[in-house]
Amino acid sequence: MARVSKRHIIIDHALALFLEQGYKGTSIDVVVTRSQVSKPTVYNHFPDKGQLIAAVIEHWLAEHIVPELIPFTDKTSVLSYLDRNWWNAANIAMYRLIIGEGWRFAESAALFWERFDQAWRAAVTNSCQRLDPPLDSVEVANLNLRISHELWSRLTQPVKKR
Repeated sequence: MARVSKRHIIIDHALALFLEQGYKGTSIDVVVTRSQVSKPTVYNHFPDKGQLIAAVIEHWLAEHIVPELIPFTDKTSVLSYLDRNWWNAANIAMYRLIIGEGWRFAESAALFWERFDQAWRAAVTNSCQRLDPPLDSVEVANLNLRISHELWSRLTQPVKKR
């Protein structure tokens, strides 16, 4: 079995820490402790915390691929699909990190909005146009409004402690 690289171990532990404690609340020292590597090892891979969060978000985006089309047959089934695949706890945690502290790592936050949030919204719109009959522009706009409302409702719910 292939050995997991220290870089990957650091990224995995940093991801969990950033999602739990936020960007500001996560120090390199905590990442070192949680990853069980030396501080020079962390700095060898990531010269500063900005480069670490960039690698973490890139890694997260690579693991959270957005479908080009969503397999649904009507407006009600889309919400069920989005509930399981877009609005799950891991994704909501990343939204909270990006919304709350994305200004601290603006380039990486912009990647999230482009490659995740906008990609999901495009997938919904494209899928609506493939329904038989396709939704008209007003129905698509109403669905997107409902989706935005649902997403923000979930973002404002208290975080459940493990």
